[in-house]
Amino acid sequence: MKLIRWFIVVVIVSAVVGGLFYYKASLSGGQKMQSGPEPSAKVQAFRAQGVTYQKQISVIGEGQAVKYITLKNELAGKVSKLNMASGDRVKKGQVLVELDHSEELASLASAKATMKLKKRTLQRYITLEKASRISKESVDLAQAEYSIAIADTTRLEAIIAKKIITAPFDASVGIHNINLGQFLDKNADITDLLGLENYIWVDFKVPQSYAQLPVNSSVEITVNADAASTGISSEAMISSVASLYSQDSRQLKYRAKVFNSALDIKANQLVKVALPIMPAQSVITVPNLAIVRDQLGDYVFKLIKDEQGDYRASREKIVLGDRIDEQVIVIKGLKVDDLIAAKGAFKLRQGLKTYFDQDNLGG
Repeated sequence: MKLIRWFIVVVIVSAVVGGLFYYKASLSGGQKMQSGPEPSAKVQAFRAQGVTYQKQISVIGEGQAVKYITLKNELAGKVSKLNMASGDRVKKGQVLVELDHSEELASLASAKATMKLKKRTLQRYITLEKASRISKESVDLAQAEYSIAIADTTRLEAIIAKKIITAPFDASVGIHNINLGQFLDKNADITDLLGLENYIWVDFKVPQSYAQLPVNSSVEITVNADAASTGISSEAMISSVASLYSQDSRQLKYRAKVFNSALDIKANQLVKVALPIMPAQSVITVPNLAIVRDQLGDYVFKLIKDEQGDYRASREKIVLGDRIDEQVIVIKGLKVDDLIAAKGAFKLRQGLKTYFDQDNLGG
């Protein structure tokens, strides 16, 4: 009887223990089913790049014509000839405007006749003086009268020349309102003449806090830049540097040469001038989207492969430099070719499993 009772006890205990193990296994399986797969995130990956960078500043420059004058008349008179229209292109020496000089022409004809007479008289007196038939004083007087006649002729020719206004160089004529028959006072503004050169000057100033740029160093000129457009740019060479800093602003003036074939710049047009202020150096850049910022500083998430071959996010503190378009310079915290998360980095946390398309890896 005792054996039967012990056997029943063993069976009951075994059943209870087996039931407890089964219950525990059931609970463990249910928890695994409820927890699901390990959390992960998909991002766009990028390798840190090494590039050559030269720090620059931008200042405002102004186009300056190589040759430019405001055409004026030295003497008063009535316009008798007009050989230019607004916007015309004229050649050096071309007659543009003539003021009436008919009176001066008549006086010149008389002066030339007098000069011819005085010359003949002088030649005759010289012959007579050689034959001792007249005195030396008479020859001297005839010489003086001939010189006065020459001077009168030259004076009238100069007056006529001042009333015939010509182009001093090949130029484009500005807009004017001059008409035939119009009377012009002396020193009246006739029109503007802009030289037809194949280049233009761009003047700009740089504060004394920056190192002086040498002649023949290059700068970048940009025109038509606004909020909606980056403008059109071209390299230009510095052709001259002012000897002194300006007293009012303590800035040094530079002049760069820009060819018309590179940029269409008008005189007095404002442009942007980008110039280097440091030697070129090698730096590391990452996309701006890769930067994660909080109250403690700036970070990126490096993607590091674990023992199972999966990539895990590792939060790395960095020190940033200048921004270059959509890239940011990293001064400290990364090495070239470090794999980091770019687009989607804000979703990551330390140790999170991370996926990315390795066929479209940036950098």
